[in-house]
Amino acid sequence: MEANYTTPPVLIVGDSGTGKSTASGTLPPDQTVILNTEVKMMPYANHGNFKVMDIDAYATLKDTLTLLASADGQAAFKYVVLDSFTSMTEIVERWANANYSGFSVWRNYNEAIGFVIRMLKKLPQQVFVIGIPENKDAEFGNTKEYLRVKGKELKFSIEKEFSIVLFTSPVYEEESGEMIDVEMIFRPNNKNSAKTPLGLFIERPKNDMLAIATRIKEFYDV
Repeated sequence: MEANYTTPPVLIVGDSGTGKSTASGTLPPDQTVILNTEVKMMPYANHGNFKVMDIDAYATLKDTLTLLASADGQAAFKYVVLDSFTSMTEIVERWANANYSGFSVWRNYNEAIGFVIRMLKKLPQQVFVIGIPENKDAEFGNTKEYLRVKGKELKFSIEKEFSIVLFTSPVYEEESGEMIDVEMIFRPNNKNSAKTPLGLFIERPKNDMLAIATRIKEFYDV
């Protein structure tokens, strides 16, 4: 299976409660599959209208990705959401610990994560990958956010596998301090590892996966 160069997967990183999962609620339910590695209810009323696959084993994840890449999977779904990458790595770690020992644990863990990333990049559907951040010490006493992942080889390096990396940026009501909106940071700065192709976005998009997917199709003329 060749790489998919028409609809690049989107990595969305943000703290819990900042609208990452909510963003998938704008996708058409009958064309969307959510790979639910957190085994949770989606945060929108029409959760039951989506194809939500609870995934708690690495073997299930492998089989599901293979199915999505098949002709049947391509016919059934236009959008794939992995919610979340962070929980997926925990599932893979449990699998590696149960099947290997010593240095073989992390070698097979890294290989498995690499396999998942390659499969996600090759899928013909528009793929969204969700995860939470962790901080890395940066210059002048600052910290910079990256996708959280276990393992020294993969830590602070997953972003290189994605062309589009967005970070959630909540908007708060001034008086109450309550979150009233969510924007997506798409340009890198000294606090995060966001990135997008030049010209994809002019203004910060909202946490709306359908709008983001539509813009990607416009940008790449597909």
